[in-house]
Amino acid sequence: MQIRIEDYPGCLEAARYLIAARESGVAGPRLPAECRPQSLGQAFAVQQRTAQLLLQERQDGIAAWKSALPSPDKAVVAPIYASTVAYAEAGPIAARTDVLRIEPEIAFEIARDLPARAEPYTEAEIDAAIGGARLALEILGCRYATPEHVSLPELLADHMFNLGLVLGPQIASPHSAPGSMSITLSVDGEEVEQHAGIHPNDRPEAGLYWLANFLRQQGLGLRAGQHVITGSYAGFLDVPANRDVSLAYGDLGVLRLRFSR
Repeated sequence: MQIRIEDYPGCLEAARYLIAARESGVAGPRLPAECRPQSLGQAFAVQQRTAQLLLQERQDGIAAWKSALPSPDKAVVAPIYASTVAYAEAGPIAARTDVLRIEPEIAFEIARDLPARAEPYTEAEIDAAIGGARLALEILGCRYATPEHVSLPELLADHMFNLGLVLGPQIASPHSAPGSMSITLSVDGEEVEQHAGIHPNDRPEAGLYWLANFLRQQGLGLRAGQHVITGSYAGFLDVPANRDVSLAYGDLGVLRLRFSR
């Protein structure tokens, strides 16, 4: 799939609308028709304009990315901002709801810049830029009250349901992230559910390889210190706030955290 940043007259208005919705924490209506993106290229332009505004006006830079291998009719790529990234070990994580929807993932840490350039990056070059990996979970949510009635470009403009990222313990090697592993959810020490745990791609790094070259083509890039998540091992899980939650990722380790309402 080819996506090119496609600026359009309503791009800035759409970005400001989504930032306001992000800050209010209340899901609202669709973007106004006059500023609604009509293509994936326009949606990505809204993402980038949002990133520019958040950096310029709130010093809130891109700390991570979510990515997945695209399909012929869908692309999953979105920046995740520093204000929405938390470390599980740092203590309770603020929550606005009593129940949070999460996805268990592996986050790859970039240790070396992968800037824009003319020639594609090889997998070996990208592997060499990965400095580590952590157990992680993505916090899901949407700024549209009825996402089922919203177009794919609008969802992409809204960062594909991302509300934040929680980073947990490091794993032994970034290249030890498996294609499948059991995922066990426990609450207050009691096992609640277990999943076979299958990554959407055979290789969890596949989404990172695609992202590095997608950003390169857009004149952008990955920066040292950023993290990249590439897909959930168990779809989405609903977990309660104000309880002790733990996720066991096969033999890789356990991510423990608490959301505080």
